[in-house]
Amino acid sequence: MRKLIVKGTEIAAVNITSGESAPEKYAAAELAKYLDKIAGITTGGGYPITVKIDDRLHRDGYRISICDTTGLYILGGNGRGVIYGVYAFLEKYAGVRFFIPGLEVYGSGDIIVDEGFSHTPVIDFRQSDWMCGRDVEWRVKNGINDRVIPEEMGGYIKMADGAGVHTMETLTGADQYREQPCLSDPENLAKAIKKVREILDSDPDATIISVSQNDNRNFCTCDKCKAVDDEEGSHMGTLLRFVNAVADDIREDFPHVTVDTLAYQYTRQAPKLTVPRDNVCIRLCSIECCFSHPLNDPTCTENVHFCSDIVEWNKLSDNIYIWDYVTNFLYYIAPFPNFGVLRENMRFFADHGVKGMYPEGNFNSPQSGEFGELRCYLLAKLMMDPYMSTTDYYGYMDEFLAAYYGDGWRYIRAFIDFTTMETAGRHMRIYDHPFSIIPRDRYEAMEDIIDTWWDKAEELAGDRLDSVKRSRMQWRYIKLMLHPSEEEGQAFIDDVKKYRIRWCENKDFPNDVDFSKTPDLWQNWKK
Repeated sequence: MRKLIVKGTEIAAVNITSGESAPEKYAAAELAKYLDKIAGITTGGGYPITVKIDDRLHRDGYRISICDTTGLYILGGNGRGVIYGVYAFLEKYAGVRFFIPGLEVYGSGDIIVDEGFSHTPVIDFRQSDWMCGRDVEWRVKNGINDRVIPEEMGGYIKMADGAGVHTMETLTGADQYREQPCLSDPENLAKAIKKVREILDSDPDATIISVSQNDNRNFCTCDKCKAVDDEEGSHMGTLLRFVNAVADDIREDFPHVTVDTLAYQYTRQAPKLTVPRDNVCIRLCSIECCFSHPLNDPTCTENVHFCSDIVEWNKLSDNIYIWDYVTNFLYYIAPFPNFGVLRENMRFFADHGVKGMYPEGNFNSPQSGEFGELRCYLLAKLMMDPYMSTTDYYGYMDEFLAAYYGDGWRYIRAFIDFTTMETAGRHMRIYDHPFSIIPRDRYEAMEDIIDTWWDKAEELAGDRLDSVKRSRMQWRYIKLMLHPSEEEGQAFIDDVKKYRIRWCENKDFPNDVDFSKTPDLWQNWKK
């Protein structure tokens, strides 16, 4: 049986005292549950542990400290913070890991607590939209604070009306994919203000509302809009003036609300003159970027403009959010080897004042045929600690691989390393063809070795075989690109359906398949 040892003294029982709020009581109950599960530590009398909110700490932050006379303290800046403090205590001292819903490990060896520590998240708003990252308990254990989280579990940062984005279609009636409204027209501003107020009146707990452009490039070119954009040197000129006007109108009645707007495609560049109001949040979107090079790599011509834009916005605003992209939205199943840049990009965002992160993944696929679960976990850890070391980052990766794939995990790590290495020196975007990311001849040269890696991973998987088989789908996809086959193609389709893996972002799985073609051609994109 594992032992709990605090400053050299073995502890057989603890007396956990909490504050009166529901999150404090929840945090104390979680601590008691895991101490009992891990080391058989009983509660109700013994070594004193205090679990409570200390509002002198930053929101979502926590501090663990030891006093020789009064015991151990786990303090949080708010309800979420004290709960995060309990889970951080369990991770640091007991080796607990909350990988995905239903998969937790509890470490080994004695639980030795010699000194305290503290942590304040640099990124305040942390979102996750992978299907495996939507479980409430998993989100709380891993620091995700969007979507609905009950108050007793710390609550969440609420976006108005439960929506990520309110576009101009919602606010003014302009068609989402075909047009943008004239942002110089006072009638459109009045419509938007009216709609924003209606949404906030019906959703009083909301603290963020999005007022954003439609998803198209058809910006207004009337004389008024053109004059503003020319003066500002950016199409963000008209949009930001419009958003500022909305923010000014609602400020007095909704002082707790931030107005969020996308700096997306043609509006990403900061304007020369207009500055965001202090109740406006700028959410930069990295959709055009390369994800084989770190965003701040000066040799990557694909990322130079994004880097320049975030630097300029950081001069204008202390309230920057990021909409990042971390999968291939056209080819969900094929490899998208971006693991070499995730840590560096998150650090880059933190260095440039980013306060909110939304790394968009394959949000509408019930399960991943690639490495979605691994990304979901690593991104959650990075959002809580964007300054983690390279050693810590790859340590988290290896721990996950071992728990998720079983004893053959090193063969899967070899595949990750190979695909990551092969993207070096190439650009990789979120709609690129699989053979643009890694050329066909590189897969052909390594085909037998990669087959062996996956065979050995399956052989050694034990009760994790299903996880290995699902993630092997990405290699089977590539194999069908190399060698189209009716038999293998049909087996592949059967498993895609069995595992409920979506084909891509905007298309369902094809029904009529010509197996003489490679799988990138199975989908009829004209439908």
